[in-house]
Amino acid sequence: MKTAILSGERYFGVEVTADGKLVVAERGDGRPLLTKEFPADATGMAAFRAHLERECAHPHVCIKACGAIALGLATSLIPVPGVEVTLVSAKAPEQNAVQLARLAERLF
Repeated sequence: MKTAILSGERYFGVEVTADGKLVVAERGDGRPLLTKEFPADATGMAAFRAHLERECAHPHVCIKACGAIALGLATSLIPVPGVEVTLVSAKAPEQNAVQLARLAERLF
């Protein structure tokens, strides 16, 4: 098992874009809001999972449920130690990655 570099609570909002990207907003540890992009495929999901394992001990992830990619991402995060994942309805009003990260912070 890898040792986390950072401690504390970290909150992630994830949305899948129409052009095939995972847009990830990250909050927590007193750091400014960060936004990253990963390909919305197995390689991108693995890179995001590795980022979670490397960067934080207890990640909270809120994913906009917009189909098989979102469900696949949620399933791929199961092995991450300490992870908590919530799928949010795609019909929720205007949920982008930044808003989802804020929602994760309120939920957890």
